[in-house]
Amino acid sequence: MTNSLLEVRDLRTDFLLKSGRLRVVDGVSLTVEPGQALAIVGESGSGKSITMRSVMRVLPKTARIAGGSVRLDGRELTELPERQMRQVRGRQIGMVFQNAMEALNPTLTLERQLTEHLSWHGICGKAEARRRAIETLGDVGIPEPEKRIRTYPFQLSGGMRQRAMIAMAMVARPSLLIADEPTTAVDVTVQRQILDLLAEFKARGTGIVMITHDLGVARYFCDDAVVMYAGRIVERAPVRELLARPSHPYSTGLFRSTIEVGGRDRALAPIPGAPPDLAQRPPGCAFHPRCERAESVCRENEQMLLPLTVNGVSRGTSGRPGAVREAACWKVAAHG
Repeated sequence: MTNSLLEVRDLRTDFLLKSGRLRVVDGVSLTVEPGQALAIVGESGSGKSITMRSVMRVLPKTARIAGGSVRLDGRELTELPERQMRQVRGRQIGMVFQNAMEALNPTLTLERQLTEHLSWHGICGKAEARRRAIETLGDVGIPEPEKRIRTYPFQLSGGMRQRAMIAMAMVARPSLLIADEPTTAVDVTVQRQILDLLAEFKARGTGIVMITHDLGVARYFCDDAVVMYAGRIVERAPVRELLARPSHPYSTGLFRSTIEVGGRDRALAPIPGAPPDLAQRPPGCAFHPRCERAESVCRENEQMLLPLTVNGVSRGTSGRPGAVREAACWKVAAHG
């Protein structure tokens, strides 16, 4: 293990069903450095959110971490008693959820929600907590924070609620921020503002994990990306190189099925079929039923992450320290 801010190694998470154990996160490994943003990309149901909920240990009652390691600043989180883990959440790891209206308590003012967060962690007293809450609301771009702090979430617009959610995640100044589809259900202008805001936190040294299905969001301010399919990572690469030349057939399909501003000359091509039922996971590469390039070996043998090379030379790392390109596809790894 290195001294990364967040290190996840071989993380496995199961759902405990009447029919048996269902593996929903299967051997995921990733790292996040201070001031770095990592995008986790994939379709709905690919395992993005449950991976990071496993990191925070906020899983459904039917879910269990089955193995692996999660270290934050070198501290193993999977072995912490729940009482100590509650101190980690909010204080060291902040989380921005998809739906701010569901995440925020509609019966409490913003002041109550932000200051109680600080008081519960024993970070500061009541007066200082109110001052920091107002300051953080201002930092996230909420106008007249001294006035708005007395409002309830339902009195705010969708964009303002999302900003308030980010303020709640950042008021304790955590070292790691997990943002789960933070721009869902907001218009393009608000989306840009939220991404600019997250980029500011990143510039201050906060490590960020961005969960998204939107490659344009990943391009905007993330450094690296992992692409997930059926609970596994199928490709990892620096974001710009991934989007310039996706390697795994699934990554290529994601790129072809989305469009960004300025990309109108490119026709959309949806990925055929649907993600697999994990209770009946296909043998070999889970993507092979939807893959145009699949061969018999893809149907028979599980595909492991392999380094991408061209004529024996590592491809696409741009010389940035720690940057790697890997794909779980023997054909891509063999032929570049």
